[in-house]
Amino acid sequence: MRRFLKTKALLLLTLIGLSILMVVPSIAQILGRDKDLPAWITTTFKSRFKLGLDLQGGLHLEYSVAVDEALENKLEQIASELQSAFKEKKNVIVDAQRVGLDRVDIKFADPTQIATAEDDVLGIALSDMERVDTQDEASGVIHLKMLDARLAENRSSAVSQALDTVRRRIDAMGIAEPNIYPKNRQIVIELPGLSDTTTEIKAARKDLIAKLRPILLAAGAGQITVAESPREPEAFKLTVPGTTARELLASAFKDGLRNDKLNDDRLGLELEILADDAGAGGSPDVVNLRISEAARDKVLEESSDFRRLLKVIERAAVLEMRMVDDETSFGDTGKPYLRALYEAGMVTEGMGIAVNETGDYGNEKGFTVKEPYAFYARERANLEAFFDNLPPEWRLPATHMVAYGIQPIVTRRGAEPEAIWRTYVVKSRAEVTGESIVTANVGFDSQTGTPEVNLKLDRAGADRFEAMSGENIGRKMAIMLDDEVSSDPVFNDRIPGGNVRITMGQTPGQSVREAANDLVKVLKSGSLPARLVKEFEIRVGADLGKDAVESGFWAFVFGLGAVVLFTGVYYRIAGVIAVFALILNVLLILAAMAFFQATLTLPGMAGIVLTLGMAVDANVIIYERIRELLRDGYTARAAIEAGYDRAFTTILDSQLTTAIAGIVLWQYGSGPIRGFAITLLIGITTSIFTAVFCTRLFFDFQANRRGFDRVSI
Repeated sequence: MRRFLKTKALLLLTLIGLSILMVVPSIAQILGRDKDLPAWITTTFKSRFKLGLDLQGGLHLEYSVAVDEALENKLEQIASELQSAFKEKKNVIVDAQRVGLDRVDIKFADPTQIATAEDDVLGIALSDMERVDTQDEASGVIHLKMLDARLAENRSSAVSQALDTVRRRIDAMGIAEPNIYPKNRQIVIELPGLSDTTTEIKAARKDLIAKLRPILLAAGAGQITVAESPREPEAFKLTVPGTTARELLASAFKDGLRNDKLNDDRLGLELEILADDAGAGGSPDVVNLRISEAARDKVLEESSDFRRLLKVIERAAVLEMRMVDDETSFGDTGKPYLRALYEAGMVTEGMGIAVNETGDYGNEKGFTVKEPYAFYARERANLEAFFDNLPPEWRLPATHMVAYGIQPIVTRRGAEPEAIWRTYVVKSRAEVTGESIVTANVGFDSQTGTPEVNLKLDRAGADRFEAMSGENIGRKMAIMLDDEVSSDPVFNDRIPGGNVRITMGQTPGQSVREAANDLVKVLKSGSLPARLVKEFEIRVGADLGKDAVESGFWAFVFGLGAVVLFTGVYYRIAGVIAVFALILNVLLILAAMAFFQATLTLPGMAGIVLTLGMAVDANVIIYERIRELLRDGYTARAAIEAGYDRAFTTILDSQLTTAIAGIVLWQYGSGPIRGFAITLLIGITTSIFTAVFCTRLFFDFQANRRGFDRVSI
């Protein structure tokens, strides 16, 4: 075993040199000194380990998946496919409706047609559902109920599909080292490195107040006092003694103050005027202001890519194509729904809702729609509240629904167009959904050059789209994204091939091109099976991470110091060799983490400290075996060789049992537990290497010397 010592030593020195070069860029990056390194190091050794959320700060999010919505979507899809199958294969018109979370009812206009319900059409549903309450089939109704096993499977699938979709979206945004894992019906997302958004909002508030002061002074204010809110970084209280603060604002911003919102180019950000505190007396010289939600999003998006990422994560990306219905009479009114509401006097002054006739549309090849109406409002909430509070007799049947979309409208002469919400009456069932999307790419409108999103549908989706366009020439289709109408083109002809264009509107804080790029990333990653509801959000500050790093560092120093002291005193020169092996062990662990671009967490640092103890255990086993052989009369050379050979099996067995536990933790653990398991498994591998190979190399060099007959152990 003492052959090729120089070759082994050269290989070990090469390994040490490469390990140092692998680790140095990571350490320099953590310390903020990576620019001081030579260019050849940073360009050659690009792989680096990173600090986890608990060490460098970041964002911890927990979302619950609305699995009931996923079940509703699944049943709606089955119902739609059943209707299409009966029409195409049996030439029978049926009404298939979802009932609750586990049933679909199929109703036949003629009860004798129930005989057409054979396996070739029901097979779409019978893999998931079973026929129940068959006594009702005599009256022309088939009841299908989802199997309990499939119900549980679909609930579990909704969470796993949401997890995969979120992971693909985050990967598409290029975020390094995210930690994403399920927890019951929740999805946990950890994004290390997120800046403290509270600091960003406070900085924006300070800058805004600095711009506001001179404007108010120029408008006649004598003295201005500002009290910032410590709890709400967006809010502050403005006191202007001797004036009526609201009137002063109205005078200073004549064109920018509307509906208690202050929007002026001189400020750069939109402000909201808040209601006076209840019971505070409402002093006229005091007004409460706050950076609006849209302005807050703008600040965060401009200062951090993570805010943009959160929008991509949370976006359901449910793409639906529904037919707009401006023709069907509502009840016995003899008029389309929106016109009937308006002429019945349901819209009154003060609601913040305008009603307009949008103009005829159609095509000579098909249908022409006369005098369609639409309701408009600056806030979607106004429209939603109106329809939610209608009397029951004025609500749409289940076959139809009210949808909302943004339309740019010039409200004042010479002013820029404003984003105004408008209504659409659409059919409840979507003809084509995002599940049919094969490809999504950013393109440009050939006439305006505006970015748009081009979609290609699969064969089934293309067939449905072609049939929908052919049967509705002259009518409008609503392309809906996340429950919002994105565009409403008119079908001028049958459209084969399944090619669809989505025109992009303005998005606060984003250019049209950025919005199109984000939408493509979301559509390529797939639609979420159901909404993500944010349950918990916490930001770990950099200061807390710094304290954790310092605590872990000193734990490592004291632990290593105690081990060095013990081994040096108890095993003398052999102990010094073991100490070198320990230091080399830590270096190899960090180099391996850099090579695999792993994340170092606080539990991971605990795993490194634990590895030091395990590495010493391996040396103790070897050294005690050598001592035992020396007492039995072996020569120094023979004791070293036999000691290492006989101890290897024991070391391997002990480390193997620990490795099994580490593999289980890595496989089934999450977050910090996986971080601990990764460093533990790497440490086990390196400790075996350093204890069995590296330390023996030192002993072999000693044993190779002439006259060697005594080992300091």
